[in-house]
Amino acid sequence: MQFNEFRPEAVPPGAKETLYLDVAPLPDGEMLRLAVLVARGQAEGPTLLVLGGVHGDEYEGPHAVRTVFRELAADQLRGTFIGVPVTNVPAFEAGTRGSPLDGLNLARVFPGSRTGTPTERIAYQVGCLIGRCDQLIDLHSSGTHAAMPTLAGYYSNDSEVGRRSRAAAFAFGAPVVWGHPTVAPGRTVSEATERRIPWLYTECPGGGWLHQDTAALYGRGVTNVMRQLGMLPGDPEHEPPHYHLYGSGRIEDALAVRSSGFLLPAVRLLDRVRRGDLLGQVLGLAGEVHEELRANAAGVLIFMRTTPSVSPGDLAFMVTGEVVST
Repeated sequence: MQFNEFRPEAVPPGAKETLYLDVAPLPDGEMLRLAVLVARGQAEGPTLLVLGGVHGDEYEGPHAVRTVFRELAADQLRGTFIGVPVTNVPAFEAGTRGSPLDGLNLARVFPGSRTGTPTERIAYQVGCLIGRCDQLIDLHSSGTHAAMPTLAGYYSNDSEVGRRSRAAAFAFGAPVVWGHPTVAPGRTVSEATERRIPWLYTECPGGGWLHQDTAALYGRGVTNVMRQLGMLPGDPEHEPPHYHLYGSGRIEDALAVRSSGFLLPAVRLLDRVRRGDLLGQVLGLAGEVHEELRANAAGVLIFMRTTPSVSPGDLAFMVTGEVVST
């Protein structure tokens, strides 16, 4: 089925269908479309929106969204599941973080524009989808050049949105949960926050290829949240997280290198570090030390660059806080 305006009510109760959402005309005369997977339960209930592929070099989310939809039994479902496997189609086709059509990062342009560039139009249409849901899950991984632990991030705020975001993140079942007291603008999750919709997002080590075990964990996590919301029967099935972290989720705040060379880490993800600890060195062609990078705060290493070749300004390491008691 194809619609210029997304209408999930066109899917009969108890059915699953793929809808196609027209987003923007392309220079070759074709239409940029998003495939939207919709499952409607026989009974009324919440609407869950799950996004994959907001960045084009992240593959666990798209695989998980398609798997959940394929395995979902609509006759057991209460409410509506909406899944967008590949949200940033131009970036996915190019295998890049941002769009080759306009150079923009989809995760930085929300709420977008109905008449803007292709990326801004995708953001606008996805924002409309977010406005229809009761819970947002945005499945990310770390892309090609960096790594993060497998985690579920949430809005840490003493409000109804914050409490529901936290509950969903803990139900998801990731080994790490990361609470954010503030939300940077331009994201899917900032759009959800503006609309007072609970959200969680995920990250994982990435690397520019598909980790099927992590994609399976993402699929189980989405199912856990559907159980937690009462959309599916049963209780979430997961272990408690190994780490509960707290702090800014702005990767732009990570330590950046000041020189070109070969980045040699001295730490691993989730290492606990003290302020001033050595995180890594930038080496020259013969192994001479151009630069040392040291922790600017005490905490847990949440982000690190994995591609050794670096240039000035490349983000290298990020440390965040930890919640001692949950």
